[in-house]
Amino acid sequence: MEGSLETTAALPPTAKSTAERLWPRLTSAQIARVAAHGRPRTTSQGEVLIDVGDASARFLLVIAGELEAIRHTDAGDELIVIYGPGQFTGEVSLLAGRRALVRIRAREQGEAIELDRAQLLALIQIDAEISEILMRAFILRRVELIARGIGDVVVIGSRHCAGTLRVKEFLTRNVHPFAYIDLDAEPDVQVLLDRFHVTTADVPIVVCRGDVVLRHPTNAELADCLGLNVAIDVTEVHDVVVVGAGPAGLAAAVYGASEGLDVVLIEAESPGGQAGSSSKIENYLGFPTGISGQALAGRAYAQAQKFGARILIAKSAARLQCIETPYGVDIGDVSPLRARTVVIATGAEYRRPLVAELPRSRFPSAHAHISRTSASSSF
Repeated sequence: MEGSLETTAALPPTAKSTAERLWPRLTSAQIARVAAHGRPRTTSQGEVLIDVGDASARFLLVIAGELEAIRHTDAGDELIVIYGPGQFTGEVSLLAGRRALVRIRAREQGEAIELDRAQLLALIQIDAEISEILMRAFILRRVELIARGIGDVVVIGSRHCAGTLRVKEFLTRNVHPFAYIDLDAEPDVQVLLDRFHVTTADVPIVVCRGDVVLRHPTNAELADCLGLNVAIDVTEVHDVVVVGAGPAGLAAAVYGASEGLDVVLIEAESPGGQAGSSSKIENYLGFPTGISGQALAGRAYAQAQKFGARILIAKSAARLQCIETPYGVDIGDVSPLRARTVVIATGAEYRRPLVAELPRSRFPSAHAHISRTSASSSF
């Protein structure tokens, strides 16, 4: 019966994320509308259609046969979900053009409809019904990946290390799933360190895609390794460049991109700004019961991506060239971004107490936290 659900999930969804919303099945009419934006392709048994780390992951809608999403572990391949006819692959990384987090493989010979990122964005911008189904599924799937630590990143660190807290906060606030290994709780610490040819002096250690090992990386190094930033053509003149991805900057990106403008958003840390670290915002319009800062930022971030805004993470705008148009925005490592309009939404930088650094000899495991909230307590 059309609309019935027969998905086999090796990892059952957590509470509040039902299988029907995570793995919806499109109707024949909806499939026809998707097909109008893509191209058909045949699949053969065992064929890898998308692999972990692919920079040009595609959206696949199953017409016949079955596809499976798997991840490779030390114990072998782990099944995440099986897609049947009418179901589709993908999560929010597709919208941003980021690298794939899981492998998609054909279980048997079949047929699928394939859309690249540009075709997918065009579809969700003009078809409200399909847009709602896809966006909801993409967001919930990313939530499930985070809840289960399914991704392409392993963080090895200590709860007493400020660098470890920074890396975990950066990944969490950028909604990137990762697995965490706490050296303070790991019984075979030396075996683990030897495996990656590192020492405790290298903490925090980040392993990307199972092969790249970063020792005490900066946020910019993390963003580059994970492919968080799409390639930007520095010779292109953009309609709008927005500096700062707090609520105001994200709103400007959404409004501009939804009107068909070419929008690039620059953020030095993580989307959400100061509001993103708030445990609960009670006075934001449209949320009478309140909403956490991270949830608000996540929704606005996904909305900006939906309309095609491009977002640069861990990039800082160092200087504005405004003598002539188009304006130039220096971001340090590449030629200036050129734009007809520049929106500066950098927000406020709160003053920090003028306290000298705590002496490590007296407080070896102590850290000073500024604006410590329950939202950041898990880091």
